[in-house]
Amino acid sequence: MGLSLIFFLLFITIVVSIGFVSSREETEDGFMIAERKVEGVQVAATMSAAFFDGFMLSVYIAYIYQYGFSAIWMFVGLALGLLLLKKYAWRIKQKADELKVYSMPEYFYRMLGKRNGLMFSLFLVLQFFLILIVNLIVSSKVLSAIFPISYVFALSIGGVIVLSYLLLAGFKAVVRTDFFQVIIGLIMAFTVSVYLFGKTHIPAAEFSLGALGLGDTLGFVILGGLGMMAAPDLWQRIFATKDEKNLRRGLNYSVVILMVFAVVVSVIGLVTKQFFPGILPEDALVTGFSQLLPFGLKELGMILLYAVTLSSTDTVTFVVSSIFTRDLNNYTEKYSATSMRRLTRFFMVAFIILALIVAVSYHDIMQLGFSLASLNLALFPVVFGSLYWKLKQKAVFWSLVLGFLSILILFVTSQLNPQNAIISLPVVLFSLIIFQKLLKADSPPLAEVAATVDLPK
Repeated sequence: MGLSLIFFLLFITIVVSIGFVSSREETEDGFMIAERKVEGVQVAATMSAAFFDGFMLSVYIAYIYQYGFSAIWMFVGLALGLLLLKKYAWRIKQKADELKVYSMPEYFYRMLGKRNGLMFSLFLVLQFFLILIVNLIVSSKVLSAIFPISYVFALSIGGVIVLSYLLLAGFKAVVRTDFFQVIIGLIMAFTVSVYLFGKTHIPAAEFSLGALGLGDTLGFVILGGLGMMAAPDLWQRIFATKDEKNLRRGLNYSVVILMVFAVVVSVIGLVTKQFFPGILPEDALVTGFSQLLPFGLKELGMILLYAVTLSSTDTVTFVVSSIFTRDLNNYTEKYSATSMRRLTRFFMVAFIILALIVAVSYHDIMQLGFSLASLNLALFPVVFGSLYWKLKQKAVFWSLVLGFLSILILFVTSQLNPQNAIISLPVVLFSLIIFQKLLKADSPPLAEVAATVDLPK
């Protein structure tokens, strides 16, 4: 425990110091989007960090534990999604700079009107609130496995750590801590996997790429491949990028990092299955680290795992808070830059507290995870369609309502999995097409807003 405490205190010192140093350079653009100056390697790190969170690690290793190496299709889908996003990222960045927007809902408020901007906000707030809950759950399980403390106390510690540097410096601190946490995450993954790979024989059947089944395979590819186009945390990172060269380079690097990480981390799930064949799949991550590593590596590995599970908690907290703040500014009186930063900090605290309350009583990370993936996918038809066509306000609104209802039904009935989670895509897509045909044209105010946006030919 003594060695774990030393590593833990070192981790806290580093991330809080990053926040303190970043706070000394604070401006509105710096606080919200790092002054739009994030460069290639940092882009890659902060993009990659979006996937090295509690949900992705826990769900991925759980599927590796259940289905073997075929679960890598989960990350193949995400990699394809990043490549698709790269095709449109610079256009998105140009429009964001032109419109001076700081969040995805604000972007679509300008593109598709107030009501749809608000609908995007509701989707994204719910989505990121779910991510926040899952990450806090996983990080708390890790911390309570390291130290003899209760799960609830571990939850509180995670919330305090994230807020400590977010309240200081906003998105600039997010980018810098992401860079730090991706580096240590890769070091951790390589070190642990090399050690575990030599501990036991893994049957050749575990490396089959077809064991997941066609339905789940397609589900993961679609959820990742199309969902990335509508990922607001990635949009926030795009807004913060310095120029096209750094943006494209960063996305290319992030694809490589993502796939290397997926291959390496899969070893943890495969080896854990050989030693602990009867545990719950969602417990495989913590069990592998806490039970299979030797003294020294175990303590370091668990702390690094804790750091990685917090790596996107800061991002989602910041994004969901900035959405609320910018929307409040759009729908009410205009606030000063100082007031905006204060409001963002207020919502950071509010969302962390609310997420902690939910995480105390609800622990089903699989249902939470696929709910947020389905919510993200539901936005794809609107996001993609808005790049090429003038979408009708009511058509967008009602298609998203139907998409949300389809997800809610599956969540309430506990039927969400990779196959079923993609239901939101055809529901929104076909309803959007039908409503575009049947509903009347938008009122002049919306048409005027749309006319100010230079859509691609």
